[in-house]
Amino acid sequence: MKKAKLLSLCLAGAMLFSGCAPKSDAPVDDKTGMTAGTYEATAKGFGGDLKISVTVDADKITAIDVLENSETEAIGGAALPTLVQEVLDSQSIAIDTVSGATVTSNGFIEALKDALTQAGADLDKMSQAVTGNTEKETVELTTDILVIGAGGAGLTASLSALQEGNKVVLLEKMSFAGGASSMAGAGTTATGSKWQIESGYEDSPEMLKADMLANGHNYNDEATLDIFVNTVGAAFDWLVDPEGANVEYSNTEPGRTYSGVGRGAGVVKTLLQRVEDAGGDVYLNTAGTELIIENGKVVGAKAESKDKIYTINAKAVILATGGFGANDELVPAEYQEFVYAGAAGATGDAIEMTKAVDADLINMEFVNVQPNSIVMPSGLGQYCNPGVGGAYATSGAFLVNENGVRFANEQGKAYDLIQAMKQNKTNYLILDQASFDAFNKGMIGSAIYTEENVKEWLENNGSSNPVMVKGETLEDLAKTLNLPEGSLTAAAEKYNADVAAGSDEFGRKLTVEISNDGPYYAVQMWLRYYATLGGLHINDQMQVLNTKQEAVDGLFAAGEVVGGLEGDIYYGGSLFGWAMTSGRNAGVSASSMIK
Repeated sequence: MKKAKLLSLCLAGAMLFSGCAPKSDAPVDDKTGMTAGTYEATAKGFGGDLKISVTVDADKITAIDVLENSETEAIGGAALPTLVQEVLDSQSIAIDTVSGATVTSNGFIEALKDALTQAGADLDKMSQAVTGNTEKETVELTTDILVIGAGGAGLTASLSALQEGNKVVLLEKMSFAGGASSMAGAGTTATGSKWQIESGYEDSPEMLKADMLANGHNYNDEATLDIFVNTVGAAFDWLVDPEGANVEYSNTEPGRTYSGVGRGAGVVKTLLQRVEDAGGDVYLNTAGTELIIENGKVVGAKAESKDKIYTINAKAVILATGGFGANDELVPAEYQEFVYAGAAGATGDAIEMTKAVDADLINMEFVNVQPNSIVMPSGLGQYCNPGVGGAYATSGAFLVNENGVRFANEQGKAYDLIQAMKQNKTNYLILDQASFDAFNKGMIGSAIYTEENVKEWLENNGSSNPVMVKGETLEDLAKTLNLPEGSLTAAAEKYNADVAAGSDEFGRKLTVEISNDGPYYAVQMWLRYYATLGGLHINDQMQVLNTKQEAVDGLFAAGEVVGGLEGDIYYGGSLFGWAMTSGRNAGVSASSMIK
C-alpha cells in the first residue's frame, strides 16, 4: 500500500506568526502570478504554532516541508503527511480536512495560504477543487485474515496473526493508525504477568475480577471478564517480550498496571512498525463497509477508499473498529450533555456491519464518563488528572457549583464525584496561586498544553474554551463567573475551617489551606465521555455471537467494539489492557480456526 510521504517533519516549540521573503529572485509567472522560491509561514495548530515552508516554481507547488509543530504525534502529527501529499497531488488548497485532526488541518491550510500569498499566487484559482474521473477502481484482494480497524486491538490482532504464519490485511478508515489507543496514557493491566510475579506484588485473576465487578456495579458480562482476567498476564508477557510484540514498557513501579513508554502514541507507533515489518498489508484511509457472507459464514468484507472499492476475500475477519462515542445516534441522550473526548473514528461501524449476521449486542446503555476535564479550543474534552492531582496535593483547591458552593469530595471515588457533578449546571475548580501553578505544571509536563496557552486563555477571561479566569480577590473571581456575591469567600472560609478540623462532611482529609491572599483562579471543569462500554457479545474464542447465542463462523472481535467487560464505568488500566489482550487473543484464536 502506497503511503503519503512527509517531506520533512520535526517537532519543535512554538513560533510567532511570520512569513519569509522568497529565497529566489526568479521572475513572476504571468499565468500563476507566482514567483519561484521558498516561502515560510506559521499558523495555529492543535498543540500550538505550526510552521511550514512551501517551495514553488513558475507554475506549481513543488515541495512542502513541515518545519516545526507541537501536534499530537499519533493524530495531528500523523495527519500532516496526508495533507502535504493531498496538496502536492492536487495543486489545490481546496483539500479536505483530515477526520480526527480538523484543527491541525485548518492550521496547515492557513499557513499554506499565507505562504502562497507571499509567492503571489492567485488563491481564488488555487481554491478550485480538482475534478476528474469520479469512477472508482475495483480491486479484489485475498488474504488469510482480514482485520478491520488499526487501533491497539487491531494492531495486536494483526501482529499475533502474522506471527502465527498468516497473511494479514489490516484496514483503517482514518489517515493514521491508533484510534482511541493513540490518545491513551497506556497504563496496562498486567495481573499474572512475569513482571508482576517477579516483583512480589500480591494480585491474582480472582482479585482483579472481584475488583472489576465491584467497580462496574456487577453490570459486567462475567464471561467476557473471565477472558480478560485469565489471559491478561500472558498477553502482557507477549507484549513486552522481544520475541513477541517487543513494545517498550516501564518496569520501575511494580503493581497491577505498567505504563507504555511514550504513552499510547508510543505503543501504537511501535505496534504499527512491527506489523509492517512482519509483512502485514496496511491500508489507511480505507473503511470496511460490508461483510461478505456465504452460507452463514463470513468470508471477507467490502471496503472503500477515496478512489477504490475493494472486495477482500478472507478465511477469517476480525472486527476492531472501536466504540461508538462519536455517533450521536448510538450514544444515549443522557450522555450527550457532557463533552466528548474520544476518537473521531469511533462511530460504531461494526455495530452496523454486523446487523447482517444478527449480532448480539450487550450493555449498549453504558458509556464511560469521567470527571476532571476541560474543554479545549477544538471543542473536545481533555482529561486533567495530571493537573488536579498536583493542585489538590500542593495547596488549597476545591470544586464549587453554579452557586459557589462545595458539593463533593474532590479526591474521592470517580464514580461518586461523577454523580455529584451531574447534579450541577456548572462546575468550577477554585485555586490559589500555588495550586494553580501545580495544576499547570502537571498539564504542561504531560504535554497537554503550553505556558503560552495558559497566558492566552487567561487573557480571554472566560469568553472561550477552556474557561480559565483570574481574580485578585475571591469576590473578583465570583463576579467574573456570575456566582452569588460572597459565595466563594464563604466556601474558602468553610474549607479552611475544615482543614483545621482535618476533614470535611464529604470525607476528604484536608491538610493545606487555600491562601488568604490572592490572586485566585477558576477553571471550568466538565464531565467527559470517551469510551463506550457496550458492543458485540463474544464467546471465549473471541467469536461474535448472534442473538441466538451462536458463534458466527469466521467472525471475531476485539477491543472497544466488544461489550460487557467494564460494567457501567471503566476500571483503571483495563481499557488499554483489554485492547492489547483481546487483540492478541483474537489473532491467535482466528489463526487456530483457519488451519
